[in-house]
Amino acid sequence: MKGNLYTPVRNRGPEAPVVPGQERKSAAMLVLALSIHSFFEGLAIGVERTEAVFIQLAAAITVHKCVIAFAVGSRLIHCGKSVCEMFWCLFCMCVMTPIGISLAMVIVTTLDSNTILIVSGSIQGVSTGFFLYITFAEMLFQEMKSKHDSFLKVSFMTFGVLLVTGSTIWHNWNGAHSH
Repeated sequence: MKGNLYTPVRNRGPEAPVVPGQERKSAAMLVLALSIHSFFEGLAIGVERTEAVFIQLAAAITVHKCVIAFAVGSRLIHCGKSVCEMFWCLFCMCVMTPIGISLAMVIVTTLDSNTILIVSGSIQGVSTGFFLYITFAEMLFQEMKSKHDSFLKVSFMTFGVLLVTGSTIWHNWNGAHSH
């Protein structure tokens, strides 16, 4: 069965049997988890006090959102959501970041600098936890169910981990030696 924009694609290769309604529930949980994660991303951006860091974080999260929106959109299409349902799911997920930024900016104006550091670290920790949950429990688990192109999937995941690790080491190395 071939799928188009409005019908789910079910026959991509050998996959685990699909329980009726399970895909839709899983997609709803993914959107909910990503919405909460987006809210915490907004909080993390909003507590930044320097303009340069604020802009860097906003730019990075914007790029991140594009990739996530594409992945979630694909998942919503796969489980048979209508265009209207997809719009509202993606809208709710994307609007949470500006709400988080706004709330954090209000909070920052009422706290002293030491408290802001504690709040910012806590917010970033929770946001990272949501990100790890979504990545491993929702996206990778679902993707690895299909044995189709397993080597390619593992290769790109490994490349991504090495790229992020390398860029972090490079950034820390240059940051430590630039002072």
